[in-house]
Amino acid sequence: MDENENSVREQIAWLKNASPDDWHRAVLDFNWDWDIDPLFWIARQPECDKATALTMFWKGQPAYHLILAAENGGVDASRDPTWAMLKFIAQRINAKAYTRSKIAYEADDLTQDDFEELAEKASELANPPLKPHPDMKRSLRGRRIVNDVGFYRRYPKEFHGSVLIELPDRGPPEDQGPFDKIRSALARLWRH
Repeated sequence: MDENENSVREQIAWLKNASPDDWHRAVLDFNWDWDIDPLFWIARQPECDKATALTMFWKGQPAYHLILAAENGGVDASRDPTWAMLKFIAQRINAKAYTRSKIAYEADDLTQDDFEELAEKASELANPPLKPHPDMKRSLRGRRIVNDVGFYRRYPKEFHGSVLIELPDRGPPEDQGPFDKIRSALARLWRH
C-alpha cells in the first residue's frame, strides 16, 4: 500500500467515528487536489446531510464535467473520480435519498448561475449522465456549521486542507488601534 492509500484509509477511519457535522466540516476544509475517496465515502453515508452533499456537488464543478460530455458528442467517457461522485450525488438528490437536513446551505447567485448552466448543458444531451434537480439550487435552513478551533483540534493535522490561523487577542477594544480592532473582530468571528 502506498502512502496516499494509507492516508485515505486513515482519513476514512477518522470519518467513521465522526459526526455528520464533522463530515461537513471536513468537506469545507478539503483540498480538492487530493484523492476524493474520503468525500465519496461521506456522500454514500445514509446520515450524510443534504447540505454536505450540495457543498460537495457544487465544489466539484458539475457543469464543467457535463460540458466535457457534451463536447464528446454526449458520450460520458470520463473516468474522473470526481465526476463519478458528482453523478452519484445527483442521482441521490433526484431520488430524494438525502433525508438528513439539519445543516444550513446557502444557494447564492453563483449556485443559481451554475445550476442554470448545468440545466442548459443537460438539455443539449439526449441522455445526460447527470440530471439537474431543483433541490440543487435551493437554500436549506438549519444550523450554520463552520470550521472552528475545536474541529481543528480533533481533526488530524495531516488531513487539514487549509491552515488555521489563530489571531492573538489584544487588550480591551478601547486600548486598540484600528488594525487591532479588526484583528480582534476577525478572531471572534473565527471562533463562531
